Amino acid sequence: MSSIVEGLLSLIGALGSFLYAISRFGDGVQKLAGERMRIIFEKQPKHPAYSFLSGVGMAAALQSNILTFGMITSLINASFLSLLPALWTMLGVNLGMTLTAQLMSIHIGPYFFLLLFIGYLIYFYGKKHSRHYLGQILFNLGLMYLSFGMFHHAFKMLESEPIAVHYLRVLLTNPWLGFLVGLGLAASFRSSNTVVVLAQSMVGINLALAPVTLLSGAFAIVIGANAGTTIINMLSGRDRLPVVRKANWFHLFFNLSTAIFSILFLPIAYYLVHGVSLQISGFFHNFAKMVFDWNIVAVGRTDRWYNIWQIAMAHTLFNMAVICIWFPITFVAAKIGLPILKDDTKIGTNGSTYLDRRALQTPALALILAAREIKQMADITQRMLKSARLAFIKNQMHLIDGINRDEVIVDDLQEQITFYLSALLSQNSLTEAQSHRLAGLLHIVSDVERVGDHAYNIANLAEKRYQEQLQFSELALNEIELMFGKVIDFYSKACQAFSENQQAVAKQLLSREEGIDKLEEELRQNHIHRLNQGKCWPSSGVVYVEMLSNLQRVAAHAANIASASLEEGEE
Repeated sequence: MSSIVEGLLSLIGALGSFLYAISRFGDGVQKLAGERMRIIFEKQPKHPAYSFLSGVGMAAALQSNILTFGMITSLINASFLSLLPALWTMLGVNLGMTLTAQLMSIHIGPYFFLLLFIGYLIYFYGKKHSRHYLGQILFNLGLMYLSFGMFHHAFKMLESEPIAVHYLRVLLTNPWLGFLVGLGLAASFRSSNTVVVLAQSMVGINLALAPVTLLSGAFAIVIGANAGTTIINMLSGRDRLPVVRKANWFHLFFNLSTAIFSILFLPIAYYLVHGVSLQISGFFHNFAKMVFDWNIVAVGRTDRWYNIWQIAMAHTLFNMAVICIWFPITFVAAKIGLPILKDDTKIGTNGSTYLDRRALQTPALALILAAREIKQMADITQRMLKSARLAFIKNQMHLIDGINRDEVIVDDLQEQITFYLSALLSQNSLTEAQSHRLAGLLHIVSDVERVGDHAYNIANLAEKRYQEQLQFSELALNEIELMFGKVIDFYSKACQAFSENQQAVAKQLLSREEGIDKLEEELRQNHIHRLNQGKCWPSSGVVYVEMLSNLQRVAAHAANIASASLEEGEE
């Protein structure tokens, strides 16, 4: 097998290993964070510094462009983030994504094998779930270092092939070509940090290029990679709300314009990075000598690991430049209207509003979105109950058509939410708390759908009463009005306790179900007493009893929702 074929196969294998390691690393961080991630998502800060740091933290922890920007898109789509905080968070993500390159520039030698071994032991023998997830993180961090070494080994094999050396020289000596290659690879892999690590692994092979030329070419690839992921994010958000697409367009513009400017003035950018790198390395050298009395030998400008770190610094400084230039302008950008963005999304129809399949990779966020969709579904059923009440008591028959339309929407939402949660379960390994929450949401969505069915049944009873001109005594109507009021209030508070996580309210509601059951039994006895006295019409009595039965079942489903909300809070 020729060196070029073996080198390419090694490169492909290392690429697959690195992408897998990053994915599993982010998955481990998500699981270790657990419910803390849900709290972060539900309480998104509005202050610029907090939003920016939130983006830095998410990106630094997950190290996945597609996952992090998918989160932000879903948060905007679900109204957790408005445009301005979203732009601040995206700029923070830019900086957080530079952590991988900085980690790979740390020369730990063969100690990454220790990370692999310790991670394996903790992962397979840790008794607590938290230790299990910590082992996953450590193992995949070691796998990232191993993959980085495989990258460099692959390029060393290509070094012996003149044709491979020729193409690498062409790539590194033509900044615009390097920029386009970095952009294309980042868009294909949906990961800018992978492309940056590829550029770092090229350093140290013999291409007969001056360090300035070699590093400038690597910088161009890094700059292109930063723009590449924003293109994919923009394209994948075409079916989202206008505010989502607007945020993606601005983020693309921020990164792309800064990238083009940097390529135009690449020599200046190189000397800026080089100067900053020397200043930082000198600072740490003096700091170690003064504080710890370590006599560290300063690395040379041509040292391989120093140059790898310079590429990491180029990645970091570029994103810091994007932040410094565009952060102040976000306040103006948020007020600019883009007429090319039209709202093609479906809201308030049979289409769901919050469910986002891209969020399935983030279970904590996906569960929040499902809960938001269930809340919207519950709001529709509350509207149905109130309309059914007016239709029966006040003979407002025009409301029945709206109830029938809402019934179709509720059934469709129930199907979509159930499918969404099933997909979440099948595509991810959930934590114990997330599994309990998912099971609770499935029970709640079923209860909410059944409430919609009962509201639909009540609307049919109202229509039957109107068409057949059934007579009800004033006392019977007052009793139905009383039952309606208690049941609607009970159901509304149960839905509120679920959506706002009000544990105290949910606990109080559980004691109210028995009172409604007693009221329903009392009203049945009153009805039987009126029948015996000949004060009630038999045909009207059938409707009366069915009405009480439907309302009692609504109260039972409301109690189920309160119980599920209470169990979730305790969990």
